[in-house]
Amino acid sequence: MTTAKPNIPFDLDSALEHISHWLPTQGPIKDFIHHNTLHAVQNYGFHDGVAIAAKVFGARSYLPMADYQARYRQGRIKDEAITWALNQSGCVGQEQAALKEQLFVDDANKHYPPMSLANHGIRNRWLSHIEVDLNSLVQPLLFRLVGNFLDQGISRWTLAKKSERFWACVQRLTFDSFLALFPFDAPEAREMLKQSPEQVITACLHEIVGCEPLYQQYLLEMLLAHPGWSGMVRLIELNPKALLEPREISLKEMIAVELAAEWAILRKKRSKGFITVVKTPGLDEVPLLADYETDLVVPLPLKVWHEAMEYSLYLELLTALTAQDVSAPSEQTPIAQALFCLDDRECSVRRYLEAANPDIETFGAAGFFGIDFLYQGFDDAYPVAQCPNILNPKHLIKESSSKPEPDKSTLAEGWSDLHIKPHSLLRGWLFTQILGLGYAVRMLWDVFRPGPQLLKGSPAIVMIYEKSSLEEL
Repeated sequence: MTTAKPNIPFDLDSALEHISHWLPTQGPIKDFIHHNTLHAVQNYGFHDGVAIAAKVFGARSYLPMADYQARYRQGRIKDEAITWALNQSGCVGQEQAALKEQLFVDDANKHYPPMSLANHGIRNRWLSHIEVDLNSLVQPLLFRLVGNFLDQGISRWTLAKKSERFWACVQRLTFDSFLALFPFDAPEAREMLKQSPEQVITACLHEIVGCEPLYQQYLLEMLLAHPGWSGMVRLIELNPKALLEPREISLKEMIAVELAAEWAILRKKRSKGFITVVKTPGLDEVPLLADYETDLVVPLPLKVWHEAMEYSLYLELLTALTAQDVSAPSEQTPIAQALFCLDDRECSVRRYLEAANPDIETFGAAGFFGIDFLYQGFDDAYPVAQCPNILNPKHLIKESSSKPEPDKSTLAEGWSDLHIKPHSLLRGWLFTQILGLGYAVRMLWDVFRPGPQLLKGSPAIVMIYEKSSLEEL
């Protein structure tokens, strides 16, 4: 185990800047988004980059060996491609011959994923030792809070108040609610939330981890347990315009809420105390964030197989292109015409259609058809841009109803949407009491005085007989 320098004090802002580099740049999915999920290692070569990603995220870097071997037997990986990949491996002579033999050895049980921070780090080792599944206890609460706070008009009731930050919202739910927000109902947890997010993070890390050099790694492993949510919050923090209805939230606030919830639940589950991360047995066997570049292992047989597979795919593509008929298109009227957006996936569908039937004509066009506009459906809370991201929409298209909208100026000033909307607290309670009592009386009557009225509205029963059965009847 490599020990970090103990003399360097923990800097929360610098730590968050570093660990956010490993989070996906996941924005709110209101538009189609394409993103390189390995942007954290894109400055490395391909094989080194995926090896580092495997050590951090615990993902498989390559296909299993058996998959490559199956493709070879199917003829999808060519012998000349294997020869080319072996020549690129840097091995010569007997080493290359030995490497070629390793390509066809059964290696199904020795494949990735390797030891990684996300799956085998200090946090997972500690949770396994204390036998408390904090992920299943904390994450449902955290996701509901973040999801409701960032709501963009889907929910009937808005959790966030105007210009309210996420941390202030959690404090309001904890201190101003009739029933305190779980797990912050304990007095010590409520006192904890009275502090700033920075103070809460530092205090919780001291109680949970107990060693400043491990603070940064613990935070990263905690965020990697839900990278989509963490990455989205970080992106919204850096680019508030990613939301149609802006919300004031930061990764620091989200971490403070999660750590405070972990600490509060640990106090409930282990009232007599719990050991800190740094005192977990066997911690010297756990990979550290500082070592992600050291002892980097690129499995050479898998590297050769992958290079050979890609080379074979290049050969297939080039062969298909050279064999393509480039004769002049037929002047015959096509049996069908199809219009596709300009996209690499749609283009492959176009070519497949044209190859399957030359009488089908396809076209490629920009999906927004040259009209940059915002569209807001009748039930949509906000308009959404229907054009490429580099354009600013100049037009607004709104779906409307023929029914006149109610005059909002007649509503009493100071009343919130909670009381005046159709799905309101007051109206819902009245409907429940009035209709509920009526149905209860009807149910009691049907129980004690059953009769033919129970069959009212029942579907008719149709009996169908075969001819032989009718003759018997």
